[in-house]
Amino acid sequence: MIDIDQNIPFLWRLSSDNGDGFCMVTMVVPFNQGEERLEHVIETDIFSFASDLESAQSEEVLEWNEEDINLFLKLISKQQSEGQLPPGETVRVDLNDPETIEIVQIVAAAGFGVVQSCEEILAQASGTEQVFPNLELGTEVSLNTLEGYKRGIIVDAEDDDVVCVMLDEVAIRVNGEFIEICQHDLIMVKRYQILDPMYSSEAPKGKDVLH
Repeated sequence: MIDIDQNIPFLWRLSSDNGDGFCMVTMVVPFNQGEERLEHVIETDIFSFASDLESAQSEEVLEWNEEDINLFLKLISKQQSEGQLPPGETVRVDLNDPETIEIVQIVAAAGFGVVQSCEEILAQASGTEQVFPNLELGTEVSLNTLEGYKRGIIVDAEDDDVVCVMLDEVAIRVNGEFIEICQHDLIMVKRYQILDPMYSSEAPKGKDVLH
């Protein structure tokens, strides 16, 4: 368990051993234990394009930018209190908690993932679904795909375009072509395609739509 403050840097480590132009993205949190300098490492399943083969064969460390930190704090606050933490309140985070590790995966995907179009996998709107008006950063939403309702997290929204990190995978064949959207892939959809999270919630709640 750590307290998030300005004295604890959150870092990304980009590394690759095979020189194929991709770097594995790892979160690194350095800390002191007595006089010893240690680091807590969370490996993600996200890969980043290397700027060139030489950089792909080495290692690069980047500080989290403001977008990374804002998204992380948004998701942590939802996890801990189902809402925004009061300004100035210390955020205590268990970096070994599977839910926190999942949040790190989402932040890494938002920062390093390549945005994909997903029009081919989306189902035609029936006109009865409830479009979700809340496009706030870090909000969980539903997408109506040809394989059913799937979960996503909003990580960017501008005008009519909304970028989501997928929480569920989609693997279908469309017009003879196999299309796979994996967990933590970054996709772009239109505002009108964002549906209420009740459609894809994992556990039924009082207002959920069963399907």
